[in-house]
Amino acid sequence: MVMCTAGEDARPSVRDAIGERVRSLALEAGARPSDHGFCRMFPALAAEPHRLPGGAHLGRDLLRLAAAMVDPAAPAPPRTRCAGDSDLPAAYTYLLEFVRNDLVWQRRPPEDGAPGGAAFAPLASLCGLLNRRSGGLDLDSIYDAPRDPGAVRRMLLGGLAPGGAGAPARPPGKGAGNDLPRHPRSRDPARDRTARMGDTRNDDMLVLGQLHVAYLKAHNALVASGLSFEAARHALRLRHHWMVLFDLLPRLCAPEVFQEVMCEGPRLWRVARPGELAMPVEFFAAAFVLAPSMARASYDYNCHCRDLERGALATRAVLGAAGRGPDSLPEHMVIAWEGFLPLQATAPQRARRLDTRLAGAPQTVEATAARHLLNGYRLGLPTGQAVARHLGLRPLRDDTLLAALPEEQRVAALPFCEATPLWFYILAEAGDPDGPAGAHLGPVGSRIVAEALWNLAFHSQASILAPGALPDFERFSLSDLVLLAAEQDAG
Repeated sequence: MVMCTAGEDARPSVRDAIGERVRSLALEAGARPSDHGFCRMFPALAAEPHRLPGGAHLGRDLLRLAAAMVDPAAPAPPRTRCAGDSDLPAAYTYLLEFVRNDLVWQRRPPEDGAPGGAAFAPLASLCGLLNRRSGGLDLDSIYDAPRDPGAVRRMLLGGLAPGGAGAPARPPGKGAGNDLPRHPRSRDPARDRTARMGDTRNDDMLVLGQLHVAYLKAHNALVASGLSFEAARHALRLRHHWMVLFDLLPRLCAPEVFQEVMCEGPRLWRVARPGELAMPVEFFAAAFVLAPSMARASYDYNCHCRDLERGALATRAVLGAAGRGPDSLPEHMVIAWEGFLPLQATAPQRARRLDTRLAGAPQTVEATAARHLLNGYRLGLPTGQAVARHLGLRPLRDDTLLAALPEEQRVAALPFCEATPLWFYILAEAGDPDGPAGAHLGPVGSRIVAEALWNLAFHSQASILAPGALPDFERFSLSDLVLLAAEQDAG
């Protein structure tokens, strides 16, 4: 690891500053960091016989299936263990969403034709889809944000809005720099106090935004240890690789699939040539869309916000309407990570188990499910059964598929018993009571996720899987990231 003395980093030259600004503007205009956007992990399954059969009723059937995915059970309080909970700490829901956002920033979505209309059909080709991300585990979403102008090795953080008289206090142990840097208030909703970064999706929800802040603070903690900007970025990327491959991935995948891929490498999907990394649509639009299943209906966010509905943790709900409300995150709205991770003796809140039931406000959940089901069809994803057969597995179909589903979903799933949308199939396979029972992905989902993340890590900048990689740490978990970031609060 390259070390430097304090103050060694000079400010970026005018040429470098102009170059960074040009790259930023190019990203905003839709340019891609690479020449490749998206690909198919299973190109042999791109033909029509392996996809959902079209027809006038398909859109209606998909929307009915989306409505059936709403969990009918009344949500339990966040810290009450119930049948829908997994053993996974709740923070991993948002780590997964962070990784997905960091890998894929789709410039132009598929044509949004109305279900059942003439425009509602799979794309003829993926060539028109552009990914603004590099496609690797490079932390693009962290490093497309501004640096601190007063200390250019550090990433810029935002300050908290002080509470008025009688307002709740900042949670214990939290410093003032615990928000994303924001634009000034504006009457334009598109600009009003939005986060100062190229892609603002991580600012949609407070838990996700606070995780993004933790990455920024972790970079600054590495700088505080004496590293230059480039060395700190390299060190954080290596830690991110370790966390994704050896902390997140084994929690998601079947143990035998994880061990095989980590020991022997991928056997189904290999990148043809270095520098031609593309994002497989089966991964980003189906197998890695797991956060909606894992998300709780409510959370204990911190000592001031208990059993708060997920919708109330939307950043806009906290900041208020355009032109009104605080300039930044109120200081009592900093997350208490000990409620989401095993950082104390008290057990943290748990993510929900992986299955086809989605918790939350019914209208919101139904819209989320519909978006992913329709998007999968427009992208021409193969059915779950087609992928299972391609992998040499016995697919869930007819009675075995229905038996893997909750009773209230079986009528809506009848049109898809032999040809099931890949996303729904992967969740059904994970929730199968005769299979993983929600503890982890099944064989199809595990294979796609493990091979995709191995490839994306291996072909990232300064990969931890590269021969000769010498990380200066033995392990690095999500808890370690939060603890590293917390050093900035103590400083």
